[in-house]
Amino acid sequence: MKISLLLFALGLGWTATTLPASLVAQEETPQDTAIVPKSFELSLAPGVQLRDADSAIRILRLGIYNKNVSIQGLDIGLINQTTEGISKGLQVGLVGFTEGDFVGWQTNAVGIVRGEFNGLQIGALYNEINNGEAVQIGIFNRARDISGLQLGIVNWATNMEGIQIGLINIISGKESLQFLPIVNWSF
Repeated sequence: MKISLLLFALGLGWTATTLPASLVAQEETPQDTAIVPKSFELSLAPGVQLRDADSAIRILRLGIYNKNVSIQGLDIGLINQTTEGISKGLQVGLVGFTEGDFVGWQTNAVGIVRGEFNGLQIGALYNEINNGEAVQIGIFNRARDISGLQLGIVNWATNMEGIQIGLINIISGKESLQFLPIVNWSF
């Protein structure tokens, strides 16, 4: 069993690193052009990984504690961290921490995006975004500026264009009715 898992991981790594660039070409942003993305990352912890932490990854990142500049593709690990730029794709883990922007689907027990987030954020415990167009689903959802939907037990936004559904709903930037149980909204 262990040997077949090892062979599978090696085969997946070889496949990911040999795919032609045209198959994974995506629109580049000025932040992306400074760093040439690597196609695959496998890591145990920062410093114990195939690629340097200052590498951008495109296609697949697997590990216990993943830390790179950005990821475009599938990101699976217990702790997933990106430090700048735009990350795109699906992120699954226990903790997801994005210091730059994120576009796609993030599902973690704790998910934090310090930049702009556009997509679906599902967290068992806590979701936080700085700003963006999003659907947040979790026990506690926090956003500074959001357009979209927050669905959870506690939903808290500074400014919002959208709807909150939960037991405690706060939109602190509203002129009136900043707190409402069950449903709160601002348009």
